[in-house]
Amino acid sequence: MFVVPAKDEQDHIAECLTGFSRQTDGDGHAALSSFEVLLLINNTTDDTLNRALAVRGNLGIHVVSVDLPPHYAHIGWARRLAMEWGSERLAQNGHPDGILVSTDADSQLAPDFVTELMQTFALPDVHAAGAMLLVKEEIDGNVFNDLRHYFSLEKQLRQHAQQHAAFDPVHSHFSGAGFAVRQRMYAAVGGLSPLPYNEDKYFYQKLLQRDACIKMNDRLIIHTSSRLAGRTEWGMAAQLMKWKKAEEAGEYVFVSSASSQWLCFQLQRALYAYWLVQSDVNLNTVCQHLAEYGLPNPLLFLNKMEKPDYFGQYWYCVWEHPKVVEARQTACVAIPLKEGISQLNTLLFTLENQPESVGFTALRA
Repeated sequence: MFVVPAKDEQDHIAECLTGFSRQTDGDGHAALSSFEVLLLINNTTDDTLNRALAVRGNLGIHVVSVDLPPHYAHIGWARRLAMEWGSERLAQNGHPDGILVSTDADSQLAPDFVTELMQTFALPDVHAAGAMLLVKEEIDGNVFNDLRHYFSLEKQLRQHAQQHAAFDPVHSHFSGAGFAVRQRMYAAVGGLSPLPYNEDKYFYQKLLQRDACIKMNDRLIIHTSSRLAGRTEWGMAAQLMKWKKAEEAGEYVFVSSASSQWLCFQLQRALYAYWLVQSDVNLNTVCQHLAEYGLPNPLLFLNKMEKPDYFGQYWYCVWEHPKVVEARQTACVAIPLKEGISQLNTLLFTLENQPESVGFTALRA
């Protein structure tokens, strides 16, 4: 079940819906009968509705147009309404393990998206998945070339961390333009919260705190627009515009350092071990990493923390605690983009040659 919120998308909606009609199975045959689509058009002022009706054909695409009150006329409410409709439809039809997929009206699925989706959710313990977003048109500028390089190296670092963890420590890009979740898990976390922006990021946090098994599949591809004029106060378009303006003004683009990312992975891994087995050895390891952030008296801090049922809740309570936030903001300052690339290259080389000897203090020294 695909859900697509749309507002003033007359220039993209035909291409978006065509992406559903081009879906094929593993043998290259049309896969139209294996899914439904809900296009929820809200508060549109252009020709989005008529253009959608003209191209939807008999593809199992349901088009609904609503006018939300001003206070609710934003992407969070629109995506929430669409997700709730899809969730209820799956539940009523007896498909609690059915899959809800969120995408955007300025985006288009790769032809094999549905096939990859089924493979991603082949195992019943997979609760959610994030798609790979590719922009339809590359944005010119040296800063975007450097950012692509940086994110590629960052991904390699996260993959390396994943190899040495019994859980998924990767905080990857999880976007409303391309995520999927089982209906049962969607209901279990209370659904998507109708925030005016970053509703997808908050939903991701809800999944993490429920210890949902989330797969990030690079073969699950969605092509999205590279527009710089966003529809929300914050989001992908706003971030792209911020980077573009920084380059035009000759300003630095700042990113997380390699050492700060590696310490985050180390702390998460150690905290998970302590959550499983509250031994002195595991406790000391967590305290050591918290001390590297400069947190005063980490032992007292941890002793005051209750152990929740889900590790994701435990991690969130520690990582987002005001004392830890203050400590890591002081210890892990952002650095210029080119320096970030250099640090990641150095760290990855070290990890490949001396994987057990890399610590935050050594990297920072």
